[in-house]
Amino acid sequence: MIVFFSLGISGTLGIYTMLPLFLVSQKGMTQHWANYLVSLSRVSGLGVAFLSGMVTDKLGPKVALGGVLLFTGFLSLLLGIVPRSWVVLIVFLRPLIAVCFFPPGFAALSRIGPPHIRNISISLTVPFGFLMGGGAIPTGIGLFGDRGNFDLGIALVGVIIMGGFILLRYLRFSDEDN
Repeated sequence: MIVFFSLGISGTLGIYTMLPLFLVSQKGMTQHWANYLVSLSRVSGLGVAFLSGMVTDKLGPKVALGGVLLFTGFLSLLLGIVPRSWVVLIVFLRPLIAVCFFPPGFAALSRIGPPHIRNISISLTVPFGFLMGGGAIPTGIGLFGDRGNFDLGIALVGVIIMGGFILLRYLRFSDEDN
């Protein structure tokens, strides 16, 4: 689950922290416009998280996580490779999907072990997920940016996030029959 939370946080906070710099240095936007665009794009995510919870209840956490990881990764990949004319659309769509990770992520986290260890699994998973997704991933994107390949760094994070879909086959819940 640490890997899944690292991927989920990479899709939200990890790219978010580097996005204004990417938009200014790689896509030629003004600093004011990039900051305005990024902050405005986050507002719509508030309502979508509730919808994600309902979808998770209907489809289950594995299916919901799979969809979120694939779409978030794909949109992150697109963010790195599309021309400037498409960037605004991707900047608005990506957070809508990325924020949907947390309801199925916490639902899955609550089902991976017996009830008496759930507090421990949450208290260990979330901080390590933030360490990787909110620390290491933005640092990696920044390293690519320092070498003039910001777009490649963002695109690679998208590919890595999509790769989480493959790991879902190894996710087992304590209440499932093996």
